[in-house]
Amino acid sequence: MSATPSRIMVVEDNAIFRHAIASALNKTKKYESVAEASSGDEAFRLLEDETIQPDIILLDLEMPGTHGLDAIPRLLQLAPQCRIIILTQSDREGHVLQAITRGASGYLLKTATRKEIFNSIQEVWEGGASIDPKLAHIALQLIRRIQPEAPEEDDNLLTAREVEVLQMLSEGYVKKEIANQLGLSLHAIDKRMRRIYNKLQVQNVAAAVATALRKGWI
Repeated sequence: MSATPSRIMVVEDNAIFRHAIASALNKTKKYESVAEASSGDEAFRLLEDETIQPDIILLDLEMPGTHGLDAIPRLLQLAPQCRIIILTQSDREGHVLQAITRGASGYLLKTATRKEIFNSIQEVWEGGASIDPKLAHIALQLIRRIQPEAPEEDDNLLTAREVEVLQMLSEGYVKKEIANQLGLSLHAIDKRMRRIYNKLQVQNVAAAVATALRKGWI
């Protein structure tokens, strides 16, 4: 992390809590509270001032006007370089999942200690992600939900070698020449041709080449 203090915006409708967080930040050398807002809508207006460009936004969810979840995309649009940490009382699974999927880099409960909040800010500022330990099980569920499934094998997809064979056929090479060029036996080329025909559901070389050209493979 750079020696320059991280610039923090606190978006929280509870004035006492908001001021306490801002004051604690300003007492450190690592962090600086550069703006406070009592709602997402006020934060939008503040960010229109180009001199207020926070590195981190601490964002409550339940506030007057725009809900914190709905504010996330707009805040990131207005300050694309910043990262958002949710700081809320809500431990609802739906809120955690939506906050992360909408672009938040961290999610803390207001029961977090000052040290935990500072550690979260530092972790997120350094490019990581942070979630309240009490909510770790929800984060695990999210990871499982977004984990891409292993793609099913496509029996109709040509291999790189089969595409190469078709490319050479389109250039006028005959099977014996292809075998010599690729260092394969004529039997191996014949076998590949049969697989190509089956995959493309064609009966001859001309149809195979035409199909490959139409699909943009060669």
